[in-house]
Amino acid sequence: MQYKLNVGVLEPGDIILVGYNDDNARQIQERTKSLYSHAMLYWYGSIIHAADIVITANPSRLLFEEDEPVRILRLKQEHRRPLQIKCLIEYARSFVGTFYDIEALHAMRDGEEVKPNPNRQMCSKFVAQCYDYVCLDLVEDYELCSPEDINRSDLLCEVEDPLLEATQEDIDFTKSFDVTKKQFKAIWYFLRILNRKFPEEDIVSLKQLEAFVEKNPSKADEVLDLLNQTEYFRLWELEKEHCQYLYNEEEFINKWRDCAVKQAIAVKNDCQRIIEEKRGDILAYKMKIETIGDIAYYRKMIELRENIISTAEERFAMAEKVLAKKRVVKIKLPIL
Repeated sequence: MQYKLNVGVLEPGDIILVGYNDDNARQIQERTKSLYSHAMLYWYGSIIHAADIVITANPSRLLFEEDEPVRILRLKQEHRRPLQIKCLIEYARSFVGTFYDIEALHAMRDGEEVKPNPNRQMCSKFVAQCYDYVCLDLVEDYELCSPEDINRSDLLCEVEDPLLEATQEDIDFTKSFDVTKKQFKAIWYFLRILNRKFPEEDIVSLKQLEAFVEKNPSKADEVLDLLNQTEYFRLWELEKEHCQYLYNEEEFINKWRDCAVKQAIAVKNDCQRIIEEKRGDILAYKMKIETIGDIAYYRKMIELRENIISTAEERFAMAEKVLAKKRVVKIKLPIL
């Protein structure tokens, strides 16, 4: 029997602990005397976590076996501040694309001294560091923490009913096209070839890439050529092509059923965040064009964000139609 996350109980900022059933996971569980080997963050209908790189994922695509324990933890009510959660999530997203600290993982697994690389991430370090950023110390030292350290944090409480039994439809969905895997492969491949091109820079995240281009505008065309070797600029198009339920209210309702309202609200929140963020990016790139130069890399990045905004507006409108059918009060898109 397989199980899925109970997305109906999840809230932004929740931490998901998992004890995967593989050799590395079991060794970490044994070394840390824990049921858990991996930690993830939930945010606005998505999971963000440090795997091979820091990446986002659809929580409905995660399946668990009977012998893989799962626990959802949430900040206790006295510590919860909406602005802190918002800032935490924005900070977490800045790490997307960051490489995993394989050496530190092996040291933890083998019971050796862990020497974390500040330019790499591990799953539990990533979660605890994001909370530390908003002045919430889940653990004593986020650089050296394990999933079990997070599990024991006094700031957190357990959320009941973390799992539901997976249906055949749920299982089939996990095997269908996944745009986030495409995103993962595109970013991973790009950063690998970028580091081969500029090995002295050790660029391991998209945020660091922007700083590199700003510092070295003469190399922007080389960077753009490398990006064009991936599907990075087509990811928005692929999502629209393969995830029609995000653009059709009937398909959306049929997919989410009892959770349709909560998921529609999550879609709207996510779309509002995306639109606001991408509009800010466009303004920033236009300022860079004025101050650094009218380079093709910046023009391409503006075009990408305009396409992302367009699809986000379509998803927002779809979610509003879902809520209208479910007789939920309409929430208008704010003028930013």
